[in-house]
Amino acid sequence: MSRAASSTVDAALFPGSFLRLLSVVPAAVRRLHAGVADGRRAVRGEGGRFFFRGHREYRPGDDIRRVDWRVEARLGKLEVRQFDAQKDVLTEVWLDGSASMGPCRGRVTSARAAALCCATGLGEGGRVRLGVLRDGKAERLLEVAEPGQMRAVLEALSNTPPAARAELATALPRLAQQVPRGARFIWVSDLLTRADPGVLHAFAGRALRGALLHLRVPEIHAPAPGATMRAHDVESGAMRTVRLDERAAARIAERARAHADLWAHHAHSVGLLYMPFAPSGGPEALLRRLVLEVP
Repeated sequence: MSRAASSTVDAALFPGSFLRLLSVVPAAVRRLHAGVADGRRAVRGEGGRFFFRGHREYRPGDDIRRVDWRVEARLGKLEVRQFDAQKDVLTEVWLDGSASMGPCRGRVTSARAAALCCATGLGEGGRVRLGVLRDGKAERLLEVAEPGQMRAVLEALSNTPPAARAELATALPRLAQQVPRGARFIWVSDLLTRADPGVLHAFAGRALRGALLHLRVPEIHAPAPGATMRAHDVESGAMRTVRLDERAAARIAERARAHADLWAHHAHSVGLLYMPFAPSGGPEALLRRLVLEVP
């Protein structure tokens, strides 16, 4: 890859409106977390990164910088924030890089989802590793540790177009060997694969938290009845015309739901939240869900 290509951010994938959203992610993370009564959230502090543990009453001698003035304004009492030290908060973000991710705004939606996952991890004070699954391989693209490095993330996503097959039955076990125990793990995929969802059990016992983000494109997962569909397998190149009556459309939608339910079940069994999303959902809504729902 040339130096010029590696330093390019695709404006079609990441237009100005999306870049503006990325720029406010750290502030959005803080604002959304401020509305949560308790929980463990990564923040930066002197000497490293820390997890927010909760509040306690102010005591003489406490560092005034730890006073939560929002609590004082709301409740009229002084409370200080408490933190637990955590020096190596890591978010692993992996994108299905197969050709099926491309059509029907799939590439745009999935690339922005991956970028938001990275921005959220950085906004919460941790490191982020970004990688792609393709051809049975788990290829790590880069590691970043500061919100100011998001441009490198966008460049990597811009220069990784969907291609070939995912071969998830081979790629996921290989990936499980790379992901550190106890990491936050987020995988973005359309799950258009013949792989048995039980392959996720390669991650069992690794104390992971995180989510499986399932890209569900309506034209593929729930086609409209009465339409004539020109089916093109973008991975194999095969093409055929399919006429969908109501029964055929319902059958496709039901099969897609059952397929998704299986993946959701196995994701939950290894500690991952199953989170479906679609091109129509919008990046702002997805950002809110990432911050508030993904452990």
